[in-house]
Formats: sequence, C-alpha cells, structure tokens
Amino acid sequence: MRSFLLIAPYFAPQVAVGAYRWVKLARKLVPRGFRPVVVTGAFPEAARDPDLLAAVPPEVPVHDVYLDPRLLQATDLFRSLTARLPRSKKPAGPLRPLEGLRPFQSMNDHWTIHTLHGAREAKRIARQEGVSAVVVTAGPFSAVPSGMWVARALGVPLVLDFRDPWGLHESGAAPPRDAAERGRHHVIDALETHILTRADHVVLNTRRALAAYQERYPFLASKSSFVRNHFDASLYDPIPASPEPPSRFTILHTGTLRAETRVDDIGQALRRIIDRDQLTPADLVLRQIGRATEYERAEVARMGLSGFVEFAPTIPQRALLGELRRAHVLLSMVDPRVVLRIAAKTYDYIASGMPIVSITENPEVDELLAHRPDNARIRPGDVDSLVASLSAHFDRFRATKALPTPVPAPAEFSSETAADRFAAVLTSLGV
Repeated sequence: MRSFLLIAPYFAPQVAVGAYRWVKLARKLVPRGFRPVVVTGAFPEAARDPDLLAAVPPEVPVHDVYLDPRLLQATDLFRSLTARLPRSKKPAGPLRPLEGLRPFQSMNDHWTIHTLHGAREAKRIARQEGVSAVVVTAGPFSAVPSGMWVARALGVPLVLDFRDPWGLHESGAAPPRDAAERGRHHVIDALETHILTRADHVVLNTRRALAAYQERYPFLASKSSFVRNHFDASLYDPIPASPEPPSRFTILHTGTLRAETRVDDIGQALRRIIDRDQLTPADLVLRQIGRATEYERAEVARMGLSGFVEFAPTIPQRALLGELRRAHVLLSMVDPRVVLRIAAKTYDYIASGMPIVSITENPEVDELLAHRPDNARIRPGDVDSLVASLSAHFDRFRATKALPTPVPAPAEFSSETAADRFAAVLTSLGV
C-alpha cells in the first residue's frame, strides 16, 4: 500500500460538498493500492454525518488536527465577549442571498488563521506515516501554501487538486471594483503562479477548467490533467426497484441555494406553467432539499409560489438516491457567469438515472447529459425553453401518473473511473 498525505480541510464526517469528492476517491483508491493519510479540520459548529465517516475505509486514517485549539478557544472567547456588548438598534437591511466562494472579494477563509498550525501538524503526521507525496484539495485555498510547505520540507511530490478554479474563478471575471479588489487580484495571481510553478501536478475537475488553466499557464501542459467529480453507487442505501410514485409532479433541487443558484428562472417557469394550466399545489411541487435562507423564501413568496415550493433540510448522502428516484425531474441551476465549473450534484443526478434539467451556460454539461434523450441543458435566462422542457415532463406525468424509468449511469462519471485517473497521476510521480 503506497501512502500519501491528503490535506483536506473538508472531509468526513463533515456534511459539505467539498468533503464528498475525496471520501469517494479514498474509498476507491485503497483497492488500487493507494492509502490517503488525511489531515482535516472540522469546526465545532460544522454539520456532521457519522455514516459518512464510517464509509471511509479502515486503511485510511483521518486526523482532525488542522485547526489550532488555542485559536478556536480565543475565537469562542471573542464571540462571547462581543455578544455581551450593547448593540445599536439599526433597521434591518434588505435580504440578500448567501455568497459562495469569492476569492477576489475575500482572500480569507475559515482555515486561514490555522494555516501555520495545520502545516506543522500535517508535516508531523506525514513523517510519522512515511508518505511519499502530498495532495491538497482546494478550496479552501489557504490550505495550498500549507501543502507546498510540507511537500518541500519532506522532499516529496506535490499534487494540487483544484475543486474550484482559484485565479480563474468566475467571480473575478468582471473588472475590479476598487483598489482593494485590484490588489487582491494581483496577490492571488502572484500566489497562484508561484505555487503552480512548484507543483509537480495540478488536477482540475472539468475539461474546460483544465483548458483555461493551460492557456493561462502554458507550463502546465505537461503536468496537469482533469479528474471529474463523480458518483459512488456503493455509498447509497438500497432502494425499492419500483418506488411508490408521488401523487403530484415533483421537481427536485438539492444543495444550497445562494447567489450562484437563484430561483429566478425556475420561479418564472413555474409561474407560467401554473397559470397556463390553472394548477394547484396538489398538482405540482418544487422540492428544495438543502440549505435555503429567508431571501429565497421571500423570493418564492413574492412570485406567489409558497404553496408550490417545499423546503426540506439536508439529508445524509446515503439517503440521496432514494429521494432522487422519487422525483420526476432533477433540477440543477447556476449563474450564467459560471462557465468552468459543473455543479457537483449533477453526478448524483446521473447516478439516479432520472431526467435532468440543468440551467447552465457551460456547454461541457452536454457531455454529462447525453445518456438520456429527455435530459436538457437550458441557458440561464431562457425561460421559454425551460417552460417547454418542464412541460414535456409534466405532460408525460399527467398521461401516465408514473415515475420515469431510470437509465443506467455511464461508468465514465463513476468513482471507479475517477480513482483510476487519480491513481495514474500518483503512479506517474513515483508514489
């Protein structure tokens, strides 16, 4: 078994999209002879799923030591002190959606102040375990310098796994708004260039991200590749072969609603269909499983859709397939600026074999949807096409009252394929 250090601030048992990629890879790399030694850092308030940690192979040690306990204690003390201070009563501002990763608006992330401690602990564990490479999965990008320092100290190869673009993140596509943002652009560009130059291999998770990085950094051509996000069919609970169909047409969206996943398009499309066919909440529902804020609830109410939208909390990964199989259409949606990334939920949707409607500008998604003729990619803002696609699915439901028949998921998007490709990267570096 060949061991490598994996610096993964997000990892099991954390319930976070950033954790799933490497839990799945760890499960499939072990049978291929590679043993990740994981260093992670779960904050006390982080949501946890013990079953996800139980799914990690016993050969994979998970060290939750990246966070500095002294800094955690100091942070808690600061919060308790500030909570006691008198606060002026200011009128509440307008509701705003959650913001996701925005490197150019804020160079900090939750792990930034723990970087030095995390690097020291990672180096200690790496020496203890006798690893022959360091892999960093990012974002958060503050972990990348930690990995570079540890790899250099040990004299072993460094692999960077970019789950999201850093210097090419779409939130930086617009011109800088002020001097501070312009300065952050320069700092990130300099940091990224410095680190990519010294990395032994760089992995992106979409073909378009790989092409964009190779265009900006030609020296990456010989030391970069892409390994998609993926589904692990063995992580899901078994489900009945013929689940009971819901009584109403069900559109399902999973994951966090935020600034990049607004309800604007789907809300307008539903409003048109409901008004056209004079539907009631007994006929149609949009189920949102995952985090949603008062902003989205207010938007739904503003469009008169409160009775047609059901908000449900996040569910464990193992229960996800059962929920996907009980929906007539699976919905994914991202902001039109997002052209290098693909929503990670898309791979779980593919695993289910059910129809997918993906609202995205990224044409690479067409590759992922080709396995079902009734899958559709809709460009953001094209509400007419969205209405037409959903109407076709709704008409089939009204005619049959049945759930669509699942189709086999392409092996190209499985964890086994992803693990083969990552294993090839590690082998090429002599791990």
